[in-house]
Amino acid sequence: MNLLNKLTIKNLKLNKKRTIVTIIGIMLSVALITAVASIYSSGINSLINFEKKRNGNYHVAFYDVPVDDLNAFKNNRAIDMINLIQNVGYAKIDSKNEFKPYAFIKSFTKNSFNNLAVRLVEGRLPKNDDEIVIPTHLRTNGRLKLNVGDTITLDVGKRVDNEGYELNQNNPYYLYETSGNIDDTKASKKVDSIDKLNAEKIINITKKTYKIVGIIERPDYKIESYSAPGYTFITYMDENSLNDKIDIFVRYKKKDLKDLYNVTAGLLGINGSSLKKYLNPDGSIPNYEEYKKIEEEIFNAKYKIGVNNYLVGLETNPISSSSIGGLGIVVCIVISIIVFTSIFCIKNSFEISITEKIKQYGMLRSIGATKKQIRQNVFYEASILGVIGIPLGLFLGLFATFILIIISNYFLKDMLSFGLKLQYSFSIIAIVIAIILGIVTIYFSAFKSAKKASKISPIDSIRNSANIKINPKKIKTPKMIKKLFGIGGEISYKNLKRNKNKYRTTIISIAVSVFVFIALASFMSMAFATVRNEIGVTDLNFSISATDYNEEEYLKLVETTKFDTIKDYVIFRESYLLISDNLYSEEYFNWRDTDFTLQNHYLPIVVLGDYQYNKYIKSLGLEYNDIKEKGIFIDNVIVQKYDEDRDEFISKQMRIHNINENDVLNGKLEDSSNFEIEIGTITEKMPLGLEYQHSGSILILSDELFDKIITSESINIRYQSSNATKLQDEIEDYLTGITYSYNNSEENARMMNSLFTLIGIFLYGFIIVITLIGITNIFNTITTNMELRRQEFAMLKSIGMTTKEFNKMIRLESLFMGLKALIFGVPIGMGLSYLIYHFLVSESGRPFKLPILAICLAVAIVFILISIIMKYSINKINKQNTIETIRNENI
Repeated sequence: MNLLNKLTIKNLKLNKKRTIVTIIGIMLSVALITAVASIYSSGINSLINFEKKRNGNYHVAFYDVPVDDLNAFKNNRAIDMINLIQNVGYAKIDSKNEFKPYAFIKSFTKNSFNNLAVRLVEGRLPKNDDEIVIPTHLRTNGRLKLNVGDTITLDVGKRVDNEGYELNQNNPYYLYETSGNIDDTKASKKVDSIDKLNAEKIINITKKTYKIVGIIERPDYKIESYSAPGYTFITYMDENSLNDKIDIFVRYKKKDLKDLYNVTAGLLGINGSSLKKYLNPDGSIPNYEEYKKIEEEIFNAKYKIGVNNYLVGLETNPISSSSIGGLGIVVCIVISIIVFTSIFCIKNSFEISITEKIKQYGMLRSIGATKKQIRQNVFYEASILGVIGIPLGLFLGLFATFILIIISNYFLKDMLSFGLKLQYSFSIIAIVIAIILGIVTIYFSAFKSAKKASKISPIDSIRNSANIKINPKKIKTPKMIKKLFGIGGEISYKNLKRNKNKYRTTIISIAVSVFVFIALASFMSMAFATVRNEIGVTDLNFSISATDYNEEEYLKLVETTKFDTIKDYVIFRESYLLISDNLYSEEYFNWRDTDFTLQNHYLPIVVLGDYQYNKYIKSLGLEYNDIKEKGIFIDNVIVQKYDEDRDEFISKQMRIHNINENDVLNGKLEDSSNFEIEIGTITEKMPLGLEYQHSGSILILSDELFDKIITSESINIRYQSSNATKLQDEIEDYLTGITYSYNNSEENARMMNSLFTLIGIFLYGFIIVITLIGITNIFNTITTNMELRRQEFAMLKSIGMTTKEFNKMIRLESLFMGLKALIFGVPIGMGLSYLIYHFLVSESGRPFKLPILAICLAVAIVFILISIIMKYSINKINKQNTIETIRNENI
């Protein structure tokens, strides 16, 4: 056995190219498994750190806790860390946002500043209760310009309603009194002053003077919701000077976090199972009577609470998380694909190695080597290759992860202020998984080759006839082949038919690479579409809205689209068309419940402004003069309904209305006047700015037609600006005297687009590496197959085949191999694409689309790649000496 092992090592050294190619295959496989597992581990840890910085490093918040109860928390063994906040009170400020007229002062302890998502933009944090930090959106949203170093005096007190009940940040500030249907914005009217409404006031006022020492980002929505009436100002609090009630944000120890509901229930003085059912983390909904009992129990608990569910899910069981769980499933699918692809790649290398050494194994059998020894010899060779390839793969995978994280952080530099920074995580579990899967891949690949080698007959192998099968039937060539390609085509066709076993490995290798590429490209397309819809990727980062404007003011509002920082914009005006006829499609009617209203439903009418409208119709292939008096009907949309049997909402994309091109649509406008319009085209493509705004059908009109028939009372202009804050200042100066509202979403838009870029980096990086494995596989099999046929080629040349005829024969063989591989690979790839769609995307309601682009790319890449590899092999063969090659029986 020692001799066989030495012989194996010598063969590996002599066949350096084959050995290197096999090691590269193993290395790429292990590297990719390591990289995927490490990226997932790094991603989870990075998300945990991001969540801590973005929303706070706590698991449960207890609100309005009496100071006397603080020791119960401090002495609880399950609690790892406590952060304290105390509400100081409200103060009226000179905010331009009429729905947000207050400053809400909170005091934080030193630990709370460090752990409750206080993100400093400028200056420093307070060190005593005479210092304060203010949020960035006080200027962008409230238009109140305060700077670091300013001193501010506030009348701080308690906010109460007209009946004396205390109000907090969860109680919005109402400046409008509403009558009728709450959804009817036309029914709301603005009162002359807040005194007329007599809704609330501030009592127990104390004058406090603070020095502004820093500016922070807007606090998390759990601290300051978007409907909160006060901007969060934060001052310092000494833990020894606590009074009245406090909010306690606790972090549990790792072992106790898994028992979060029982631990929390113990502090609340209620039953743990009741709390779990009430918070409903697993989707179980108790019956109404049970729910009412639980609700009463929760209402009578000692304190109100809030659970940081996302952080808890990430730290306990990320696979079960509603958002990250999908990523875990994707990782498992990806690793399965890697293992499957790698097995083919490595298996081909071993099969080729066995084919090369058939005569050698026959000689060993003839001098007494047993089948078991031959099998062990093959596995020994696999072990040597694994010992070299696996460590190199581990190193390459970890290094690739490290580089990818550096590159990703570069693209995420705009998001660093949000706390989203990928952190390299060295995961022992990821490495162990990669090693185990690498070993399984190698030995599974070598198994068939070992079995084949042990069955080789000594006589056949020494005579070099082990792979020769005599077929008494004459191989017939189709006349079309001979007519089109001549003698070279006939020989190529007969070679493929005669040497099926030799070509099968090559064809399978190409087919596997093709269908894996198509399936992954399809998966990428679905992933991008899902992510784009989930996070609402948009380039529009600022908007203004106005109502009750005159013509001069309207023109001035439109002029704001000409400022220098604006890259793109859309000017929305909107109305509604009341349709009395039942125009719902049969598919929609059958899919929805039968009791929904069939008549008198509203259809939104939207205009985009001349600039954006012309861009939109151009993207649809329409001409302005042909469509300006007609409507563009967007109707193929995703709709939802509640499925009682499945106890969940289900989605489906469909045509809602039975309306077709050239149909005339009749209805009534908001002023009750009759309106009819011809439908010029029907599309599912949304214009800029409406991608995530509307879920139903929309009628798009030209501004020219809209102005003829409708008097709009509102306008909404959305901008894509290179500097939304500067644009806001410019608009504020320009629109002096005009009443309007605005929304500066620059930070959120930048964050969402950067997150989309990050996901793109990972998806494209993955498919590139998988493609490299496929290319390595194809190169390995084709070049080796050509090497094994050197004698055959030499004989053809010796009987008079010219170089031109030989080259033509090889090219035709390449064409036949490529076509056969594509015949199998493309349909399988489409089938896998549909399976991926069915399991990951179908519930979203979006229809399945064939990956046409991926199929075209796969076809082009296959023929280009085969042509390049064949040309390389032909050049190599043409340089060989024909006589020496024929005389050499062994390769």
